[in-house]
Amino acid sequence: MYDELLPSLRCPTCAGMLDLRDRRCDVQGEIVSGALHCECGAVYPIRDGIADFLGPPRPPTIAQLTNELPATAWAYERLWRPFALTLLSGESFPYQRELTLVTDWVDAARGGLMIDVACSNGLYARALARAMPPSTGHVVGIDHALPMLREARQRARAVGVQVSYLRASAQALPFASSAARGVAIGGSLNEIGDLAACLREVRRVLVDNGRFVAMTLLAAQGVVGRAVQMALAPGGIVFWSREELLAQFRTAGLRLERSEQYGIVIFTQCSRGRGD
Repeated sequence: MYDELLPSLRCPTCAGMLDLRDRRCDVQGEIVSGALHCECGAVYPIRDGIADFLGPPRPPTIAQLTNELPATAWAYERLWRPFALTLLSGESFPYQRELTLVTDWVDAARGGLMIDVACSNGLYARALARAMPPSTGHVVGIDHALPMLREARQRARAVGVQVSYLRASAQALPFASSAARGVAIGGSLNEIGDLAACLREVRRVLVDNGRFVAMTLLAAQGVVGRAVQMALAPGGIVFWSREELLAQFRTAGLRLERSEQYGIVIFTQCSRGRGD
């Protein structure tokens, strides 16, 4: 975690400001250990550069339990993610195409605080950090799974980008209201759990005219696709029709600006309108 993030952090329990104590930084300026204290009595430790707002793991679904496994974190970007959108969209969809779309739609070039929610190995977080002009903002990735965050941090440090990583809930983001200029979610809405609470939090942390960009998987239309998705449902993975998904965004107060669909993959750009 880096100093640039500290002014935007808040206690997820009471929304109070946090005081960093017992900090220790490495030669790159990253805060690698310490604790964030709130006046309400909550204490959130920082270990190996990752601030933990959750405590002991309590994954509620099989899908989220799977993400707690070190093997899943190791395999995610090595064996699955580079090919996922090509398989799911039915057309060539390499990283360059996906990441350019996401960083353009969230407008990372504006700078400010950018949040990668449910970041897994930090693919979007690294792309956002690269797309942001120097000294114009900061990127933070959050996830509930510590193995994913450890892999994400290693990957960010290996390519020389500064990204802060937090272990936190998508339904209780540890940020001040109107703190973020952009929020991105890559494929995790399908297993996020309480979608409505997650989207309300996204809206809360966005500034006026802030942008929210999501890549989500829609309900399949074919027999085989529907059978596969039905088999995944008991594990906590949910698929919606396009109309159902967009209705969830509207209910949360997120205004759809544009969308593009490729097979069952949909990219959406929403905003929190000024004064909404």
